[in-house]
Amino acid sequence: MLTIWAESPEEARNFIRNIYSKVNLPPISGIRVAKRNPSSRGNNYTVGGYYIATNDEHIDVTNEIILAPPSIVELVQWCTCDIMISVGDNPVCVIEDTTHIVRMNVFQRVPRIIKAAHLGVHAIILQGTQGLDLKKRGDNWAIYRYMLPYQKANKIYPTLIAPILYLPNDNDQYKAEMEVADLLATIFYSPELISNKKSIIGSNLDSIVQSGFNGNIAPPINSIRVLENKVIIKIGAKPERASWRTKGSGQMDPYIGMIAAAKYAYCFDHSGQKIRELVVEFTYLPADFFYFTDWESSTSLYKRLAFEIADKVVFCG
Repeated sequence: MLTIWAESPEEARNFIRNIYSKVNLPPISGIRVAKRNPSSRGNNYTVGGYYIATNDEHIDVTNEIILAPPSIVELVQWCTCDIMISVGDNPVCVIEDTTHIVRMNVFQRVPRIIKAAHLGVHAIILQGTQGLDLKKRGDNWAIYRYMLPYQKANKIYPTLIAPILYLPNDNDQYKAEMEVADLLATIFYSPELISNKKSIIGSNLDSIVQSGFNGNIAPPINSIRVLENKVIIKIGAKPERASWRTKGSGQMDPYIGMIAAAKYAYCFDHSGQKIRELVVEFTYLPADFFYFTDWESSTSLYKRLAFEIADKVVFCG
């Protein structure tokens, strides 16, 4: 039997309606949610705090909080995916389900997918393209950049990493949801076929990276410098901004995904061998900047992730 660990009740409802209902998966024994609703703030889930939800189509959230097993807690240290599926305490697959791609932040969800792959958990990304106009070169570049870290990670890790794109229409979305459902059925009922699925997905990713998305190969974005032996991410956030103190994410929200994506997109070659080190460079922040002083003990990925992923973090202010 399966346990569903969802970011919010809405994600659990979407999963059951759009994916679970399309395939004969094992029964769900329990549903747990990290947040009472999608707009809730806080990250208690990073220390294991989950609400119990009802195991029916309504997914009503109770006031009862349980402590997730260590394997789930470890999985959410770089943010939670929309859906995580476990058998007992063992996570088997994560699913990220998003209808939009934001051109200026295409890497937003990369860390949580990479964390799953690193821990040996299959990862599926159901990704709509609403918000993009694929007649424009820049929006094709956005898809190319989106795919690049997943292509490299698919080489590095033995687990399945499956980004499944669909156009913003009902027919294309339905076909993509059926593909996700088919992958889940393979994971649970025919695991011996996963390597074949992974090979097919990997070949598709290789084709995009080598030939471009619709023939468009994107250059690195301006804040990522790719040199012969290192990749430098230049973070231009300034120390005087009030949000460092008023927001939990400080000024780091746009950069977290970029840091993770840049490591896999540009520090590894097409075969998955590491060829460059990753350097995160804070252009204006001093070395003793208060926001990061407790990063090693913090539960916030906005404080930790640069140090945990990069080979070197440099403060130039």
